[in-house]
Amino acid sequence: MLDFRIITFLAVCDQKSFTKAAEYLNITQPAVSQHMHALQEMWGKPLFVIEGRRFILTEAGEDLRQFVQTLQVDIKRFSQDFRDKKHGQHIYFGATLTIGEFTLPPILKGLMEKRPTRNLTMHVDNTENLLAMLDSGFLDFAFIEGAFDKKRYGYRLFSNQRFIPICSSQCLLRHPKPSLDSLLSERLLVREKGSGTRAVFEQILAERGLSTDSFRHVDEIGNLNVIKTLVGNDMGISFLYEEAAKDAIMQGQVCELPIDGWSVNREFNFVFSLHTRYESQFLAFLNECMTNIKMV
Repeated sequence: MLDFRIITFLAVCDQKSFTKAAEYLNITQPAVSQHMHALQEMWGKPLFVIEGRRFILTEAGEDLRQFVQTLQVDIKRFSQDFRDKKHGQHIYFGATLTIGEFTLPPILKGLMEKRPTRNLTMHVDNTENLLAMLDSGFLDFAFIEGAFDKKRYGYRLFSNQRFIPICSSQCLLRHPKPSLDSLLSERLLVREKGSGTRAVFEQILAERGLSTDSFRHVDEIGNLNVIKTLVGNDMGISFLYEEAAKDAIMQGQVCELPIDGWSVNREFNFVFSLHTRYESQFLAFLNECMTNIKMV
């Protein structure tokens, strides 16, 4: 187990506040302060500074945070392996919505057929929540479609995917050769904040001097199938990864909008804790997935 002062340090890093960390750990605020200052004395370097109400890690503090966070994750992984040893390997991983619902199912089918005794637990959520679960050690790794801090995590490219606009057949008749600006009068259907799809779209808009507020009307929908159904019924337009939209396009439920100058590709990444001792084991699973992609 980790020294409780280290656990306090990780809680402060997460909460960005001594008071909130104390509430989270159910200890007093003076105890948090004592633990933090004891760590600084032990390591002989300033680990943080307080500017106003802001808690800011120093470079040494960030190095320590990365090290002990990975250590905490590895301890959880080892404990799980130790308990589950007689039951066989158990892998806990996450995936963002597009990858979890549309990319991974046929791949997982192949993995299950080849390794029927291995246990898999997949959690599907948005990018923000998955990264938090990865940091806490609840997941071994995650398949991420959104942006993340590549200095904080280990990662490998999983695939490149087209990011496309979709609409109804009626909308396509209204906009046979549209520009992005000409579509701002349409209702926009987007995922909730925190999702990789939403973050990618907002980044693309920002690069063009726009935002979601540039559209006449914006609705947040947390389910891709609902978004595609609404788009097919001419209730709005949306922007999704091709992987999530291709079945609906092939079945004629929605159409790809041929926006002038639109050519967007983004990465799907396999993300894990930086410097984890289980990296080779995690990458072996990724290699199995990549092999099965070729067979699907």
